[in-house]
Amino acid sequence: MLRFLLRRDRVVLPSWIVLIAGVVLSVTGQYSRMFPTPEAALSFARDLAGNTALTAFTGQLTAPTLHGLILWKIGDIAFTLTALMAILTVLRHTRAEEESGRQELLRSTPLSRLAPLASALGLAMGASLLAGVLVAAIGGLRFGIAVAAPGLVFAAVAGVAAQLTERSSTAHLIACGALGVTYGVRFAADGSGLLWARWFSPNGWSHLFLVSGWVLVVPLAATALLTFAAFRLNLGRDFGTGVVPARPGRAGGDVNVPWRVHRIQLIGWVTAFALAGATMGGVAAGMRGTIDGASPVMAEFLRRYGTGELGDTLLWMIMISLGGAAALFPVLVVLRLRADEVSGRAELLLSTTVGRMRWAAGHLLVAVAGTAAMMTAAGLTAGRGDLRVLTAALLQVPAALVVGAVAMLAVGFVPRAAAAISFVVWLVVNMFGEIVGPSLGIGYDVANLVSPFGFLPRVLTGQQLTAAPLLLAAVAVLLAALGMARLRVRDLG
Repeated sequence: MLRFLLRRDRVVLPSWIVLIAGVVLSVTGQYSRMFPTPEAALSFARDLAGNTALTAFTGQLTAPTLHGLILWKIGDIAFTLTALMAILTVLRHTRAEEESGRQELLRSTPLSRLAPLASALGLAMGASLLAGVLVAAIGGLRFGIAVAAPGLVFAAVAGVAAQLTERSSTAHLIACGALGVTYGVRFAADGSGLLWARWFSPNGWSHLFLVSGWVLVVPLAATALLTFAAFRLNLGRDFGTGVVPARPGRAGGDVNVPWRVHRIQLIGWVTAFALAGATMGGVAAGMRGTIDGASPVMAEFLRRYGTGELGDTLLWMIMISLGGAAALFPVLVVLRLRADEVSGRAELLLSTTVGRMRWAAGHLLVAVAGTAAMMTAAGLTAGRGDLRVLTAALLQVPAALVVGAVAMLAVGFVPRAAAAISFVVWLVVNMFGEIVGPSLGIGYDVANLVSPFGFLPRVLTGQQLTAAPLLLAAVAVLLAALGMARLRVRDLG
């Protein structure tokens, strides 16, 4: 079974591992050029002291050295990527396979009931450990272990989530929601100075492990307990169902209406963004001072996001970060079209009076309304009634929808590669401008042109509104229309 999963993931999983190791290697090279001497590293480390804005995003600086700065810059990102890789790997080979019916075919062979879950967990945990080994070769053994640990924990979290519900989308919401909530806890802990709160976050455990090696016991114990819980829940439920039973839909044939398909997922996303806005906005509210008072290196970093008050600059950084995360929602909604096509649900639905365009348009409407609702919730809670913050949040919506429109274009023209293309585009949008591009020697201003978020006016930091959001909205409409036009005429399946 494990060999079978390795063959299926022979492209996806190595790509994840190379991505994690690659971003660590690229930042190592970039910072080695930026801080060629210990004195230069020490000077920048002094600038970071007391800067809760950057500390909230990256975690505490462990040492005022080049190695410490590298861990400070890329550590939390590597921890989160490993956790996300583990979640997607486990759910792809457990709940998604069970929902599609393919696992039922495998179970008709002499295959143990626990074999699919065990092999999926083994694959995800093995990939996390391999990523840790590569990172250890670049940044040291302790850093490699710290990168692998969140992958072990969240592989087990995904294993539990796969048992709780019979819907793959809901299982993704539970596991990714746990990742988002625990990241928010770590963010708030480092941003507010309440460092003890890091004990409630797997990412926080990795940060703590970089300082005290014995902390490794915590993620290992959590992994063991969650893995045991996943196997127990698997044995105690009926195949094809979840521990929490699904409610039957109302009579009248409206089960496949997009709102009913995505509503639980959407409610979870909106709630998570409201909590994230409240948490991160609370950290920004405590920031005082101006960028002009910072050192030249720190001022250059902050001016990439704005000028003026540090609190406003941090709020804009938060809105950009939440906008990048929100772009994943329209991607997942659009990819449901492809999932329904592969599973055969689309064929059943389209055998009724529902046409292809109505089917696709319903999902796109949920993607647009849901993204706007998420960013509205984040803007209201982060700004606490400040219309400037709400405006900044809503400006992220067209940029996020461009990513979803690319997914729609892929579903129309290259459906078999749609998921891979969509997730690659989402990762590039979130990582190229700030990490990958500059590490390759590309200036921040040029690298950010790859992302639609780089064209948005920084309204919180002094810039005036421009036509860029409207142009991005037009691009999103054009790409989605092209994808729908192709979907209308191509063969399904």
